[in-house]
Amino acid sequence: MLPWAQAGAAPQAAGLSVCVSLQRPSPDVKAELFELLFRTLHHNWRYFFKSTVLASVQRGIAEEQMENEPQFSAIMQAFGQSFLQPDIHLFKQNLFYLETLNTKQKLYHKKIFRTAMLFQFVNVLLQVLVHKSHDLLQEEIGIAIYNMASVDFDGFFAAFLPEFLTSCDGVDANQKSVLGRNFKMDRDLPSFTQNVHRLVNDLRYYRLCNDSLPPGTVKL
Repeated sequence: MLPWAQAGAAPQAAGLSVCVSLQRPSPDVKAELFELLFRTLHHNWRYFFKSTVLASVQRGIAEEQMENEPQFSAIMQAFGQSFLQPDIHLFKQNLFYLETLNTKQKLYHKKIFRTAMLFQFVNVLLQVLVHKSHDLLQEEIGIAIYNMASVDFDGFFAAFLPEFLTSCDGVDANQKSVLGRNFKMDRDLPSFTQNVHRLVNDLRYYRLCNDSLPPGTVKL
């Protein structure tokens, strides 16, 4: 579990030391800081992940050994924290950075990300959609959720989605069951993102209805 609620980390890569302080008031400093973190990862990827050439030749796949895990986790924690902030420009920038790292370096497929971070990021992005805090980025967020979920669709449908619905407040057990049944197990991008947005809209609808009903009223 990434302690995203805690600010402050000190990642180092290839001799570069970066102090992460997300509580500073200047959004310009934050944007520049995250650009530096992105470049640290992008240009020093082998500082964190080293390919085993022999295994690649023998098995036809690129196996990478994880190194400097605390520093990598600290950088990912910083990105996770940024998605909890209201700054839509910072959110858009950092989502682009993560997607770029996934395209160039297969970030979401790395074992450490897949096992310890993947569904935490998916959860945060879904919550952002539910709370409509960054509506202008709905499409980008939907695509990012798909790219993350597609790494482990089985885990998403069988484990993450039920846990996400269980944790949702403002809806009863029957409504959660309906939301789960209505989420089709489509694995293509257009259908998946459509299902995500339907889930978000239905969840908001149920909450709105429940909030407007007098106590003790039978809910939809």
